[in-house]
Amino acid sequence: MNEYPNNIVRVMASRHSAFYTPLLLSTEPNFMKEIPLECSYQVAENSQNVFEMISKGEIDIAQSAVSGSWNNEFAKDIVHFAEINKMDGFFILKREKSKTMKDFHWSDLIDSEVLADHSKQPLAMFKYACYKKDIDSNKIKLKDAGNPEEMIDAFRDGTGDFIHLQGPAAQQLAFDGTGVIVASTGRAIGPVAFSSLICTKSFLETDRFETFLMKFTAGKIYAQNEKPEIIAEIIMEFFPQGIELEALINTIKEYQSLHCWDKEIKISENHYSRALEVFKNDGLEGIFPYSENVVKI
Repeated sequence: MNEYPNNIVRVMASRHSAFYTPLLLSTEPNFMKEIPLECSYQVAENSQNVFEMISKGEIDIAQSAVSGSWNNEFAKDIVHFAEINKMDGFFILKREKSKTMKDFHWSDLIDSEVLADHSKQPLAMFKYACYKKDIDSNKIKLKDAGNPEEMIDAFRDGTGDFIHLQGPAAQQLAFDGTGVIVASTGRAIGPVAFSSLICTKSFLETDRFETFLMKFTAGKIYAQNEKPEIIAEIIMEFFPQGIELEALINTIKEYQSLHCWDKEIKISENHYSRALEVFKNDGLEGIFPYSENVVKI
């Protein structure tokens, strides 16, 4: 093991959401105090590439996805070592209120305007969910309204019939009556390697990595099994503006019911293959072996 002058691990999230609760718990100072580790946590800005930042030694660990390594010039010597989520964590909200989610049919999206998250993976997953439901996504008016904050503003201002968001943004819109959650793309797709943790191969050999892995493993078990109210109280500090505690609690309940954080932290080859299937459905070409991108811990 290499020794370092301190026990700080520099963590960066590609995007910020309660979907990554196991990671948020891992970086929270008061969670599992018996594990001696200090983490810094920051969220990537639009121009920041977490692979590039890791390769330059600016951060140690990042939240990404296995798809992030495909055709990425900065992915050399960077590996995925843990699965945060084994399900897509996006929801579809309808502007007009429905009595229950059972009132929604995926065919309702045809000829409707959907404010869809146009980041590479969320959009590919949305299209694949439509494919699984026998819906041609080309028949949907997919609108790019910008980043999630801009999408929410546009939806609140009356643009779009549906909106496609992660939690807790989706649950907050439902909480304040702006829309109703009618579908989960995760339920439509099933288990898939959605979000993961990455680092350099050399960082795997450090004491800091081993300690972080202990805390992350504990965080993932806790996220799936603890009462949502308790988890929400712990991670509420990560959502200081615009998110009500009840909306955050509802988000965690939704993700627990999806079993996003269930089971072990390793990235299975089956989940990896499903992610490849999703992207090939969206036009990805090339061969990306599991063994070259994922390390088994």
